Amino acid sequence: MKKLSVILLFLCSILFNLHAQMNTDRLMSIGKNALYFEDYVLSIQYFNQVIKVKPYLLEPYFYRAVAKIQLEDYYGAESDLNNVLQKNPFIPMAYYARGFCNKNIGKLQEANMDFDNALLFSPNNQLYIINKVEVLEQMKQYDSALVWINFLIDISPKSIPLKFEKGKVLLMNSDTIAAYNVFSDIAKTDSLNADAWNAKALVNLLMDNEDKALEDYNKAVNLGTKNPGTFANRGIINYRNKNYRQALADFDTAVQLDSLDDNILFNRSLLRIEVGDYNNALADLNKVVSLNSESSEAIYQRGLINGILGNYNDAINDFSLIIDKHPSFIPALYNRADIYAKQGDEKKAFIDRYNASEIEKKHKQGKDEINTNVKVNDDVNIDDAIASIASLFISESASDQNKGIRGLVQNNNFTVDKIDNFVVSYYQYKENNGIEPKLYNPLVIQNFNDSKLSPAKLYLVCKEVKLTEAMIALHFNSIDLLSSKIENNQTDAINYFLRALDYSLVQDFENAINDYTKAIILNSSMVLAYFNRANIRFKMLEKDNNEKWKNEMENSFNNSLTKNKDKIIDVDLIKSSYNSSEFEMILRDYEKVISLAPDFAIAWYNKANIYVYQKDYISAISAYTSAIKIDNDFGEAYYNRGLIYLITGKVKNAVSDLSKAGELGVYQSYSILKKINSLIK
Repeated sequence: MKKLSVILLFLCSILFNLHAQMNTDRLMSIGKNALYFEDYVLSIQYFNQVIKVKPYLLEPYFYRAVAKIQLEDYYGAESDLNNVLQKNPFIPMAYYARGFCNKNIGKLQEANMDFDNALLFSPNNQLYIINKVEVLEQMKQYDSALVWINFLIDISPKSIPLKFEKGKVLLMNSDTIAAYNVFSDIAKTDSLNADAWNAKALVNLLMDNEDKALEDYNKAVNLGTKNPGTFANRGIINYRNKNYRQALADFDTAVQLDSLDDNILFNRSLLRIEVGDYNNALADLNKVVSLNSESSEAIYQRGLINGILGNYNDAINDFSLIIDKHPSFIPALYNRADIYAKQGDEKKAFIDRYNASEIEKKHKQGKDEINTNVKVNDDVNIDDAIASIASLFISESASDQNKGIRGLVQNNNFTVDKIDNFVVSYYQYKENNGIEPKLYNPLVIQNFNDSKLSPAKLYLVCKEVKLTEAMIALHFNSIDLLSSKIENNQTDAINYFLRALDYSLVQDFENAINDYTKAIILNSSMVLAYFNRANIRFKMLEKDNNEKWKNEMENSFNNSLTKNKDKIIDVDLIKSSYNSSEFEMILRDYEKVISLAPDFAIAWYNKANIYVYQKDYISAISAYTSAIKIDNDFGEAYYNRGLIYLITGKVKNAVSDLSKAGELGVYQSYSILKKINSLIK
């Protein structure tokens, strides 16, 4: 009996284990079915039960990880996959799945290693390679990514998606010409592929070939593209070509294709504002704000339009939103004051104007920083541009497309133009791009500021702030005050100097020159009076000839990169016909400044700009060089000298100077360097 009971016990244990085995198999089967039908939460519950009974099994951990990945629980999935690989390090799909998790949580090095391990077991697996390529792109290892893409293309030479991926990586690697060739090849071999023309158009747009880009976008449209970015970008080109009707039609189509793209809606609103279609512009801005309540630009524009349309309460609400978020944004204060005044509420109008005036005073005293501009940029941006054709490329996740392509300033559209003269001002200009401008504070400025002769600190700036109505009124009041002082004492050079500075800020150049001259007569060693008088005289000439200069610079730039590098510019034949006596007076003032302050590098720099304007490039290079010898970190001098080297055919010298300028923070250099590199290959 004892023996029989042992046998029965043994049989019962076999049956129990068999029943458990049958239950876990069934649970696994049900869990897989739930996973297949995308019932991920339910599938996880079944896998949990299997793991509870048999924690040593690998399969339930793996499938539970897959379900977690679908629910974007990448950390939980990673933990399950770690468990799988600890139990058995020879499962390639587990490495691939863990690599996918690591990619999505930003552990790029680990993801790359996981995909490498997966490829050890399956070297030609395209799924593994494609994911590895995406990680390499995010790590900005574009050359390595291209090696793997070329490997895939060798396996599948007719794969259009792979060629698109190659073009994208080349574009991200700043090899615009090679990217263009890839997309052109796709367009030739598959001429009915609208996406190929879209991609080719985008590269043309990035290369500033707007006419060719327009042709390519037209082909994509004719082929029936449904990409909203195509119509948005074509709309921008048509807008620039002043073809407003077609531009508006393009934006309308783009909105129809993607009514939730706030950038497209905002651009359409700006175009409608320009053509005076205020009611429809307001409708667009309302939609933009509903999609993106943080869009200060849209709220501010809406406030302006509400003011124009007489919706005063709505306008006040909009400007109030801006002021609450940006208390020092002066235009919103003045615009709200105007609306209050129109409503007859002079008390509130006075308070807003007074607050704006106080902010200006603090700014002048260096106690506050004021954002005087809400920046609206309708130029094509590389991040937005690549995102607009992201659907053309191979990707597991749309959110991954924007990673690894930030900061490609070399891909921004640019206009070849020198950096302007430095001038004396009460106001510092700050770009709305997060880059702090370098502040130049030479001894002549330090000494003047230390003397406390000016009501506010003076700065040297190469880009001037556009004055608001309140600022202009402030300077007119200052002119009146200084005029009273001068009537009482006509021998104080400082009062003439300060009034001249006010005159120059309100664009009264003739009176400014007269006052600087009087200041110099009273004090012949006043360095800044000579410096400012030269700058004002130059402005008067520059105002009439600025466009001519830009066209000549563009043409010279393009010609300098052609094959005929030895026959670029005959300086004697294209000598400027500008008034030589005016230039003589300007140069004489700068030379006086340099004689009084030999270490004033900016005077050499401004003098060089005069030589450039006269097409005397040899003298310009010499003057820029003198400025650089005094201040070896003078980025603007390197930049301008680089452009002059470029348009005179000295490309090697130009590349060196532009590279140094970029290093010193003149970020526009990188766009030009990229174009040089692409054109001289």
